[in-house]
Amino acid sequence: MYEETTIAAIATSPGEGGIGIIRISGIDACCIADKIFQARGGKFAESTPYLMRFGHVVRGDKTIVDEGLAVFMKAPHSYTGEDVVEIQIHGSMEALRQTLALVLENGAVPAARGEFTKRAFLNGRLDLTQAEAVMDVIEAKGAAALSQAESHLSGKLSSFVHTCRDELTDLITKLEVTIDYPEEDLEDLTNEQMEEGLVTIQKSLADLLQRSEEGRIIKDGLRTAIVGRPNAGKSSLLNALLQEDRAIVTDIPGTTRDTIEESIKIGGVPLVLMDTAGLRETDNRVEQIGIERARASMEKADLILAVIDGSQPLTPDDRNLLSSLKGRNAIVILNKYDLPQETEIEDVRELSGNIPCIRLSAQYGSGMDDLKEELRKITGHQDADAGRELFLTNLRHVDLVKKSLASVERALESVRNGMPADCIVVDLTEAWTQMGAITGDTVDDELINGIFERFCVGK
Repeated sequence: MYEETTIAAIATSPGEGGIGIIRISGIDACCIADKIFQARGGKFAESTPYLMRFGHVVRGDKTIVDEGLAVFMKAPHSYTGEDVVEIQIHGSMEALRQTLALVLENGAVPAARGEFTKRAFLNGRLDLTQAEAVMDVIEAKGAAALSQAESHLSGKLSSFVHTCRDELTDLITKLEVTIDYPEEDLEDLTNEQMEEGLVTIQKSLADLLQRSEEGRIIKDGLRTAIVGRPNAGKSSLLNALLQEDRAIVTDIPGTTRDTIEESIKIGGVPLVLMDTAGLRETDNRVEQIGIERARASMEKADLILAVIDGSQPLTPDDRNLLSSLKGRNAIVILNKYDLPQETEIEDVRELSGNIPCIRLSAQYGSGMDDLKEELRKITGHQDADAGRELFLTNLRHVDLVKKSLASVERALESVRNGMPADCIVVDLTEAWTQMGAITGDTVDDELINGIFERFCVGK
């Protein structure tokens, strides 16, 4: 299929822009480009690869659609591993549509979602982790997510997988020697090597899984629940962090009935802010539902911003909230600092287990810089580690590593219990297969198609 068809698509985002790109990939890319793009220097296939050429997109009657630049990238040294021509014109959607229509009229077929990257994978230019990292780069919500996506794209995860599979292959080979040549009396030595080798693999997989939660935070953001009793200033804090009036603010307790979600970036890591209903006892069923959701958000949160009205003495609801923060990743915010203060920081720290505490006025903005600095301390760890450490940011990868680890642990238990070598080989082979599915070495066509269907058209 990929040797016979030539695909094309608009490779830039929809909407007006300075430049728009039409990408053509396949065996007839040069021939099609010759028919619609007039430039000096002869045919594309005979031109210098990777050299921009100025010219015009023209219709069959020689009328001009637009002027622009075109570049030929010769197989296999292109993104897809095939001959590729990219035509860059002005970012007018009408000009782009007309140019793409000409490309299709002259023999290309519309590219499916992710088909350019799928061809790169099938042609050996990228493995599956690198292909998935392409979309992670496109969808990166912060500097840390971009850094980690670039790390995967450069092959850091692939290298880990290949090393792990090589170690498993070595162990499987040694085991099969004992199966095929039992008379050589290699079993004792092999069992020692097996246990030592399996413990090494087990530790590396377990360490990677342990970092997977940080990988989720780097990719998706720090889930941050803003909680507190009614009228403590939670919605005002959300608006102050966003620097816009996103939540309704009144002096009527219980205004917020549902969870509001917005994102901001602090350092290189996004914070997914969840403004929740006020925590208190109430007979109002609608408000009760909001409070239940607030408590659920608090349980799932990576970070809690507990808002306390500092202009009033601590209430039983405040004390219960502060006590629940012990051992959690949280910041206590004594709000309404513009009013006379009735709450002591020492009392707050004693109840919360010495959680960081900041006084501020969300309404007037005083103290917000102190809060942002405290937030930077929390996000700074993920931001700094994103480019250095290997994290799992993809749920598919996490699931496969978990399955591989389970197989390795079963094999390790079998070795320690003196089980026959052929039983151990079954679990090691399963681990080897699961790890191979991460990079696409042992994966079926249906899964591959499902992965690339989530890509955007043009990539």
